[in-house]
Amino acid sequence: MPPRFVIETARRRGLNGIAVTDHDTVAGALATLAANRHSDFLVIPGIEVKSDLGDVIGLYVERQIQSRRFADVIQEIHDSGGIVYLPHPIRTFGSERTKRIHADYPGIDLWEMYNGRYDAAEFGQSREVFDALRIVGPLCGSDAHFPWDIGVLRTVLAGAPRDPQTLLALSRHAELMARPRDEFSLSAGITLGAMTKAFKQGDYVKLGRRLAVLPWKTLKKSARLVFDRSR
Repeated sequence: MPPRFVIETARRRGLNGIAVTDHDTVAGALATLAANRHSDFLVIPGIEVKSDLGDVIGLYVERQIQSRRFADVIQEIHDSGGIVYLPHPIRTFGSERTKRIHADYPGIDLWEMYNGRYDAAEFGQSREVFDALRIVGPLCGSDAHFPWDIGVLRTVLAGAPRDPQTLLALSRHAELMARPRDEFSLSAGITLGAMTKAFKQGDYVKLGRRLAVLPWKTLKKSARLVFDRSR
């Protein structure tokens, strides 16, 4: 999505700010910073790094993160003056491994309790794990890859977090506006994302396979929805 389009879409949906964290690059974040012409709208630059253990987000980061080892990524984000934010831990690690990650890596500053691509079961698992770990100041993120994803989940703060320290302070009293999306729209978004990725990577074999099974998958999910509603 073009940076200006992202900003205006977010504003139309009542958001006062967004964090832009493209995969393995700060280019999109920097372009969105430059495109922002609204003094009352905050763009937090960042990056989502694919490490050897899983994705790690750096917020308030304006340069490339070169490390790929999980611990090194955390250190490099901190060295750049950023905040380490762990996205979708339940989906990446599962419940028990999330608990081990929490114990082994105290350098993680903020944890994502709810993710825009979590299903209802993952919402429940996350609540249980975060309660057990007594995580203070959990946040949520829409994980937007397409226009209709923007703002589906929202973290409401008492003020504008224009710097890392302010975000850390405000996060302790954040309000999470989050609920699971319906199965059909969630699955459609994930499928379209995978197809877009295959197209951009030039993997037309994988794209063709996904297109071939799409009608069957759609029919199966539609039938499941009808059956569930009829019970």
